[in-house]
Amino acid sequence: MALRKPIFEDQPWKGSEKWTGENAVDGRYDDRSAHGGQCVISENEAQKATWGVDLWGVVSISHIKIYYRTGNSMKRVIIS
Repeated sequence: MALRKPIFEDQPWKGSEKWTGENAVDGRYDDRSAHGGQCVISENEAQKATWGVDLWGVVSISHIKIYYRTGNSMKRVIIS
């Protein structure tokens, strides 16, 4: 549903284009290390970071999968 949709982030990491919010909607999540090019990383020492995706309309969502940066271990959290 969110694949390749436009994103918004208010605290992007400055100085590295490979940690931008587009990584969260590119469909890739097999290398979740910091240097795998598949993680969104917020600015260092940010107190709060907001990230969102434009789904292009009103949609019904039953659950959201969040894959955290884990140094490439395969942990997953599902929020229902």
